[in-house]
Amino acid sequence: MATVAANLVDQSQIPVVESGIVRTTVFPNKLRQMRREAGYEMLTDFVRETGLEQINYTRLAKIERGQIFPRPDEVLAIAKALKVEPMDFFIDTVDKDFDRERWAREHIEASLTFRGGARADMRIGAALRQRRRDLGLSTTDLKKKFGMPSATASRIENAERPFFRWPDKIRKSAAKIMGGTSARDIARKVEAYEEDGSLNRVMAELFSEHSLNVRHNTALLMLVRKLPGKRAEKFADRLEKMMAEKGQDEWVLDASVIAMPEGPDIFSEGKKMPILGGKTNNGWTHLSETGDTFTRSFDRPGIAFSLDKPVLGPGIPASALLVFELIDKSEIKGEMILALVEGTRVRVVSARPAGRGFKLSQVDPDWQSSLAKEGNVRVAKLSQIEMS
Repeated sequence: MATVAANLVDQSQIPVVESGIVRTTVFPNKLRQMRREAGYEMLTDFVRETGLEQINYTRLAKIERGQIFPRPDEVLAIAKALKVEPMDFFIDTVDKDFDRERWAREHIEASLTFRGGARADMRIGAALRQRRRDLGLSTTDLKKKFGMPSATASRIENAERPFFRWPDKIRKSAAKIMGGTSARDIARKVEAYEEDGSLNRVMAELFSEHSLNVRHNTALLMLVRKLPGKRAEKFADRLEKMMAEKGQDEWVLDASVIAMPEGPDIFSEGKKMPILGGKTNNGWTHLSETGDTFTRSFDRPGIAFSLDKPVLGPGIPASALLVFELIDKSEIKGEMILALVEGTRVRVVSARPAGRGFKLSQVDPDWQSSLAKEGNVRVAKLSQIEMS
């Protein structure tokens, strides 16, 4: 009987995007050009002179280089600082003449020459993801079990940088996840996955042009749909139509693997967590510290906060302290109460299965969405309720 390996496509023939610069460029934009046209030669001058301090310099630089997607509120703040319309600094990536690689190379400084790992690093990333699946673990679980932070695991899986450039501690954690202690053990696991065919599949899932386009465009669509104005609406309609024509309108559960919006981390990893107070507007609750603390009963990162008004009907009064546990989106099951987290704000919703995904809803205000549409948020499940 022929072995599985005999039926595999040669690894070198997998249609993956080799350029790390292209893989890690997710939000091409006109910010640098418009900033300089407005008279701000240096990004630091732009931040200081416009008072754009709600977006720190490092994050703004990443947005300008196309490394991350901004949040909708950040788009509006940048547009206000430049005295332009929000869509003015978006590039028409739907245009057939748009060249992502050319744009990326024009916007990457010499210090970022090594941005994005090569094929060898991609193979390690694919093997790490497959190994994590074999173990039934989310990226969040890896820190507790192997000492590897969730964000780092995601970056390795997506080959955002050469593997040898990670600190020794991280490389040792990767070897431990692979069931060994050394770089050679990692190589053996990569070779084993190559032989059983799973490496090819995950490589295509993570790094094929089609997969990258699906995730890039899904994230862009989610961002633009949240911006005001007819231009944003028309661009989103064009993008959605193009995605449908090219077969890119497939289900995307975890769009966070493409450097989705980040922000201040309000999750606590200690047993004693700060209690946050909430001020709710249009379903979103903006959180700030109160000075009080709460001791949780679970191990994962979490948040504890109170609402200033009910959002899920009378069942959860505003006086209750809600304690949420950070989870991976793949862990959502059955019916749950979730917190969708963007920076320092949360939306508390009920979730129930709907087709291949989950329908999300609030009662006050009357709001409905789906997990796919809200894919740029982190998710936490309600673990404890403390009544005052």
